[in-house]
Amino acid sequence: MARKRMSKAERTRQIYTRVCIAVLGLIAALLVGLYFVLANFTKTKVDLNEVTHLTLSGFNGEGELSATIDTDDTYGTFFESVAVDFSKASALSNGDEVTISFTYDKSLAKKYNLRVNAKDMHYTVSGLIDPVSLSKDDLFEGVEVKLDGIAPLVEASIVAEEDKYEGAVTYEIVGDKQYYDLGDMVQVRAVYEEEALAELDFVSDVESKDCIKEFKVENVDRYITDVEDITDDMIASFKQEALSLFTDANEYGMRIFCDAGLMPVYINKKTTFVWSSPSYISSYLNVLKEESYGKTGTHVNDMKLCFESVISQADGTACRAEVVVMYQDIIVRADGTVDLNLESGDIISADRRDSHIKAVVNNQLDNDYESEKI
Repeated sequence: MARKRMSKAERTRQIYTRVCIAVLGLIAALLVGLYFVLANFTKTKVDLNEVTHLTLSGFNGEGELSATIDTDDTYGTFFESVAVDFSKASALSNGDEVTISFTYDKSLAKKYNLRVNAKDMHYTVSGLIDPVSLSKDDLFEGVEVKLDGIAPLVEASIVAEEDKYEGAVTYEIVGDKQYYDLGDMVQVRAVYEEEALAELDFVSDVESKDCIKEFKVENVDRYITDVEDITDDMIASFKQEALSLFTDANEYGMRIFCDAGLMPVYINKKTTFVWSSPSYISSYLNVLKEESYGKTGTHVNDMKLCFESVISQADGTACRAEVVVMYQDIIVRADGTVDLNLESGDIISADRRDSHIKAVVNNQLDNDYESEKI
């Protein structure tokens, strides 16, 4: 069957229809493209490269890289979702190449209508310095221990150059010991934080807890605390000086005479008791116990010499009694000389009863001391 030939009007109408369809399609494509352009144009741009700040710290070979991000409270939860990853973040050396990448919550970016640039960043490590290494000797350079007092009651304090390490290093005495004896060791620890030293470009060879130096207590005066230190010459000096004290006995006479059943006499309303014929009996060294160091009213050592003497008064009446003479704080100076402190000598007790005198010289009435006969 022969195909019907289209009229000119029909052909024209067909061409027009096709052109209209093509134009409408083009317009639709343009509108879609414009929509996406306008939609993207209205989004807020966030460039993670621009809001990320890198911090390099540490020393060459030990560098550390960290990042902080400037946040905007308007998109707070979005920035909380941003994570920064380093191809290498520690043990860095000058010249190392580091790649910094980002991840974030895309749904939050869409929620806040954000256009996010999260391209990788590339960072070249530079500027790290080599630290100055400090040994224990370096840290204790210029540090001394000041010793005050007389052994065994020496007190220690630290003397150090001020601001040698700009306050990053301080020093403390180890332990809670208050007093030191001759030959003791005072332990001093250098106290510091590695971070504080690093800020000054220093690194220590030893940890602070182990950075301890000992200082010996020497070249100080010391109290005698051993009977072996008491020589015959010292005893002779004590005896000789003690004899000069046997004069006025009025302080003890009334009690001793009454105890002996003797009647005291008065001249011008005063007693006239005197000592005579003193003879040496024995000596004792008394030493303060360590637990009583620093106790109020105590002394570290004393020598007690026991004598027998005659006490008499103006009418010739007399009786015998035992007398105790005490010298205290006998010191061996740092140069080896001995200070017997003879001017401290004094009669501290007198009695007819030997048991009372023994209680005095043996410190039976004072638990702060240990007594040893010489």
